[in-house]
Amino acid sequence: MRGNVYFRIKRSMVKGKRTKLFLGFVLLVGFVLRCWNINQSFWWDEIWSTMTFVNADTLWEAVSSLGYYFNNHILYTLLARGFVNVLGESEFAARLPAVIMGVSGIIALFTFGRDNLGSGCGVLSALLLSVAPFHIDHSSEARGYSGLALFAILSSFYFLKALNRDEIKTWIYYILFTVLGFYSHVFMIAVSLSQFCAFLLFAVVRKYDTNPGVLQLKLLRHFLLSLFLAGSITLLIYSPVIPAFLANMGKVQFGAVSRLPFLLTLTDTLLPGSVRGPGIIIYSVLFFSGMYYVLKKDHVLFIYLLVLFVLPLFLYLLMNPMFVFERYFIFILPFVLLVISQGIVGLADKLSGIYRKGVIVFAASSIVFFQLPYLSAMLNQDRQNYREAVRYVSTEMKDNEKGLICAIGYAGEHFQYYATGKTIATPETPEELSELMQGKEQIWCLVTAWLPDIRPPYEDKGLYSERPGQTKIYNHIRETFNLQKTYSSKYPVKIYYMQR
Repeated sequence: MRGNVYFRIKRSMVKGKRTKLFLGFVLLVGFVLRCWNINQSFWWDEIWSTMTFVNADTLWEAVSSLGYYFNNHILYTLLARGFVNVLGESEFAARLPAVIMGVSGIIALFTFGRDNLGSGCGVLSALLLSVAPFHIDHSSEARGYSGLALFAILSSFYFLKALNRDEIKTWIYYILFTVLGFYSHVFMIAVSLSQFCAFLLFAVVRKYDTNPGVLQLKLLRHFLLSLFLAGSITLLIYSPVIPAFLANMGKVQFGAVSRLPFLLTLTDTLLPGSVRGPGIIIYSVLFFSGMYYVLKKDHVLFIYLLVLFVLPLFLYLLMNPMFVFERYFIFILPFVLLVISQGIVGLADKLSGIYRKGVIVFAASSIVFFQLPYLSAMLNQDRQNYREAVRYVSTEMKDNEKGLICAIGYAGEHFQYYATGKTIATPETPEELSELMQGKEQIWCLVTAWLPDIRPPYEDKGLYSERPGQTKIYNHIRETFNLQKTYSSKYPVKIYYMQR
C-alpha cells in the first residue's frame, strides 16, 4: 500500500516537472515570437494613438487626453511612458509592455486551463496561444490589446473562482483585474456584461448543479457589490477623460452597412485557416467537442464561455456600429483556444498510450500548420514603413532648400515623427500644394494608408474619407508624379517624386 502511494506521488512529481519544463519552452517560444518585430517602424496607430500620449508634456495630459476617437489606451500609455523614461524613446521601449503582457497572458491562460479543466488543457492552450498570429501581432505593438486579453483571462479566472469559494480576497482580485482590463481598453465592457448575464443564467440552471450553494443570496450580493466597485473605480480613474469620451461617443453611427462579412473575417483572424478547406472541419470538430467536454466537466464554466462567445458578437450585430475592428475582440481568442484544447484532450482521453499522444500531436500540429502562412506573413512583413520611407527621402534629398517633402491624409501626417531636422508639409488642397512647390526642384510626396482604397467593403467608407481636398491631391499626384518606391508592408507606403 505504501509502495503504491509512493509510486503515485513520484509519478505526480515527474509529471509536474515535465509540465513546468514544457511550459518554460512554450513561454520561450512565445517571448521570441513577440520580440521578432519589436524594432520595426512604428505604424500609424502607434504614432497617433500611443506615442502622442507617451510624449505628452505632463503626466496629467497623458491621462486626461483621449484623442480623436478612443485612441488613448491609458494603462498602456502609463506603462510605455515609464519604460521610455527609463530606457529612452525607441520602438523597443514603447512596445516592451505589450510583450510582457502578451507573455503573461500565456501564463494566465495556462493557470486558467489547469485549475478549471486540468493541466493537459492548460499546457495545450498555452502552446496554442504562444503561436497564435493574432495574439503575437498585438503583443508586439505599442497598444493596449495584449493587456485587454490578459486582464480578460484574469478577471474571468477570479470571477469563476469567487463563484466557487466566495472569498473576499478572491473578489478583490476580481475587482482589480476588471478595473485594469477597463483601463487597458473600453471593450472590457463586453467581458463584464458577459459575466453579469452568465451569472443570471446560473440562477436558471442552479437546480441541476452538484453544488447546491452555487447561487446563494450572499454570493449574489458579493458579485453585484464587486461589479459595482469595479465600475465605480473605473469611472473614477477615467474621470479626466469622461467629457471627451462622451463627445466621441457622439461620433459613433449605427446601422450604416451590413456587418455579417465581419464575422467571417473575425473568425479567420482568431483562427487562421478556419473558414476554408480542411480547417473548417478540424476547427469545428475540436471546438464543438471542446464545448461538450467543458459541459461534462463544469457546466458553470460552459455557461460562461457560451455567453462570452455569443453575447459580444450578438450586441455588435444588433447595434451595428461603424467603427469596430477585429482587434477589439482579442479577449475571445484565449478562451476559444482553451475550448479547442479541451476538445483535443477530451478526444485523446478516449484512447491510450501512443494513440492518445498521436491524437494530441496531430491535432496541435494541424492547427499550427493552418497558421503558418499567417505567422510567416506577420513575422516577415512590417506593419507600416514610416521610418524607412523618411530615411529614404532624407538620403535622396541632399538640399533642403531646393526640395519639398509632403504627405497627404490623416495617416500622412505621422511621417513627421521620424523626420528629424526636416519638415513634412501636409497640404489641404491642390492649390496649397502648388504654392508649396514653387521654387522647389525636387518634390517628394509620401502616401500611406489611403483608407478608401484598402478598407474592406463592410466598413463605412464615409468614416475613412479624407478631408475634401485630399482626394484631389491624391489623384493629381498619381497622374503627374513618378512612383519612385513602394514599401509593401501591411499598410503600403508609396513614395512619389517629381523633378523640376
